[in-house]
Amino acid sequence: MQSPNLRLIDVVRAADKFLKTYHPALSLPIPIEDIVERKMDIALFAVPGIKSLIGVDAFISSDFTQITIDEVCFVRYPERTRFSIAHEIGHLILHKDWYEKYGPTNLEDYLSSHDRVDGQIYKYIEIQAHTFAGLVLVPKELLLGELEKRLGRIPSMEPPEVLAPFIQDLPEIFRVSDAVILRRLQKENIIKLNS
Repeated sequence: MQSPNLRLIDVVRAADKFLKTYHPALSLPIPIEDIVERKMDIALFAVPGIKSLIGVDAFISSDFTQITIDEVCFVRYPERTRFSIAHEIGHLILHKDWYEKYGPTNLEDYLSSHDRVDGQIYKYIEIQAHTFAGLVLVPKELLLGELEKRLGRIPSMEPPEVLAPFIQDLPEIFRVSDAVILRRLQKENIIKLNS
C-alpha cells in the first residue's frame, strides 16, 4: 500500500488554496462548519458513542459525502469539533485518491478499515491532516497579525511564559483549543518550548 507522498510545503499550499477558495475574506473565526455544509455540500452528523466505539471524535466517509462526529464532542467541545471537521476535510483535500481506496465507507466499516492500513501510513496521513487543520483554522497571516497588533512586532523563539499575557485570548478569537494555538506558535517559530 502506497502512502500519499506529501511534503510540509504541499500541506501548507493545500491549506492556503482551501482558504482562498472557500473563505477568501479570512475573517475570524474561520467558519469551517458553514464551509463544509454549505459550500462543499458535505453533511455533518452527530452520532452518540462514536468516541467510545471507535476511539475517534470524527471521521469522513470515503465518498466524502458526510462527516460523522461524536455527539458528546459536538455538544460539549465545539473547539474540538471544529478541529475534527477541519482535520477530516484535510483527508479530502490531501488524501482523496488514497482515501477513496482505503478509507471507511461508513461507521461499520471504520474499524475494519484500520486493519487494511499500515500503521506507519496511518500515522503519516493523520499528522498531515492535523497540520492542515491547524493551518486552516489558525492561518499564519492572521496569527502573525494578531501578534503584531498586541506586541508591535512578530516574536521569534520566545519562551511561552513571556508571551502568555499577550496570547491568552487567541484560542477564543480563533475558536480553537489552547493546544492548537500552542502548536501553531511552535510551528511558526514564535515560541520555543524547553525540550
